Formats: sequence, C-alpha cells, structure tokens
Amino acid sequence: AKVPCIRSANIKSFLFLNKRFTLKTLIKFKLKITFRLNLGIDLGNTMAKFYLFDGDKILFQQKANSSSFDTISSKLINENPEIKEIIYSDVVGIIAESLKKYAHKIKIIPIGSQMRLPFTNLYQNQNKLGADRILLIASAAKAYPKSNVLVIDLGSCITYDFLDQESVYQGGAISPGFMMRYKALSHFTANLPIANYKTPKTPQGKSTYEAIQSGVYFAILDEINSRIEYYKKNYKSLKVVFTGGDVNKLPKTLKNSIFASLNFIADGMLHLLKLNRDL
Repeated sequence: AKVPCIRSANIKSFLFLNKRFTLKTLIKFKLKITFRLNLGIDLGNTMAKFYLFDGDKILFQQKANSSSFDTISSKLINENPEIKEIIYSDVVGIIAESLKKYAHKIKIIPIGSQMRLPFTNLYQNQNKLGADRILLIASAAKAYPKSNVLVIDLGSCITYDFLDQESVYQGGAISPGFMMRYKALSHFTANLPIANYKTPKTPQGKSTYEAIQSGVYFAILDEINSRIEYYKKNYKSLKVVFTGGDVNKLPKTLKNSIFASLNFIADGMLHLLKLNRDL
C-alpha cells in the first residue's frame, strides 16, 4: 500500500486514527522535522517515559516498564539520527553508562542539582535531591510561575514537593506508595498476604484482604488530605498538582486539585533543556 506523507503537526491525529502504526513505521514516512530533534527520558523505579521533541513540540511519547529502557532508548536513537540532545532523569542509575556510546555524536544532559535550574533550591544537601523530584519542581515552575505549588507524585513512593511563589523550593516529603505498603504488610508479618489494588467502598473491610486494601487506600487518602490542609493553612492561593503512575487511584473529587496533563513532565524537560543546552 502507498504510504502517506505525514507532517509533524498532524502526527497526534494520525496516531489516534491509526493505532496499529509504531514509531518505526512513522520514521519510514520521512517526518518533516521543522527545528531540531531531541529525546527526553524519565526513568523511574517502575516505569520509563520517552519523549521525542521537535523544538517545542512533542512528536511522540511512550511509556513502558523500566526493564525495557535499554531496548526502547536504543531503538529510538538508532531510528532517529537527527537527535541532537538527550536530557534524562534517572532514579535507577543506569542511563549514564547506557548512553555513553552515543556521547560522541549526541549531547547528553543529565537532570540534577549541578544544572541551571528555574528555582532556588533550599535542600540541605542539594546533591541529594533526586533527579525525578528536580524534574517535577521544574515542571511546576514552568506551568505555574509565581505561584505556591504543591506537587504530589504517586509512584513507587509518594513524594510531596513545595515550590513557593518566589520560585524557592522549600523541601518536601517521601512516603511509601501503594504497592510498597502492600508488600511491607506481608513482609513484616507472619500471616498477612500481599493484596492487589482495589478501590474500597468503605473503610470497613469484611475480610483480611479487604482490610488491607481499605487500610492502605484510606491511609494514603488521609495522608494526602492532611498534607494539603497543612500547606493551605500556611500558604495562600495554593495550587495542588497530582502526577505519577498511581494518580488514577485517587478520587477526582479532591477539592481544588489539578491532575497534571500527560505533557506536564515533557514540558519540564523542555524547560530544563533550554536552560542548559549552552553549558
């Protein structure tokens, strides 16, 4: 069959209508790159996210298990020789070594406290602030300038990070996520099973399994609500932003909260890329 010519501006609609096509297929369509092609990678404990950027536009994004990182990143790089820069966040600690073989032709930019940041960092040991949290704070600074912002990220851990209206990062907190709590209850007891996630209707579980599901769910919900109330009492006009792989487990009724768009992390990466490409 004759392959259609696709301009970058029409890629999202094409992908929606033609879900059977992969990125490899799209590359064969000779996409028109209008500016410069860059790659963003966000590698977490559980999930890896990949973004192809054409200037300020997101051409493509993909999410996969972190175990697939090396295969997918190699494929993206090899199929896109136009890539000029790669910016990445890595909590696992494997990306630097994996990308070393491309450093002679692609500029590699790790996200960390050593880079130029769009906020003032008050963390006691700035080098200990994780790349994933730096990325979230940078995304908040880009999306909500001159605002008090609490970013709550629900992944393997739940992180709370606060950026004030003067673009000063005041610190935050780290708490166990859903699966970590399920596993801990089983690991540190003799008889409790590892539960799978299910949204409980009430706090009153009618079995041990339901009691674990209820206990974990409502403990996290109460924790989040309590944390939000603390910041609301101490900072006016607070914006609360939820993101992360487990964010869909929360009720959408959380008062005055913002559930971040799919582009929240990508926009933060682009922001950091622009600030650091000339260093």
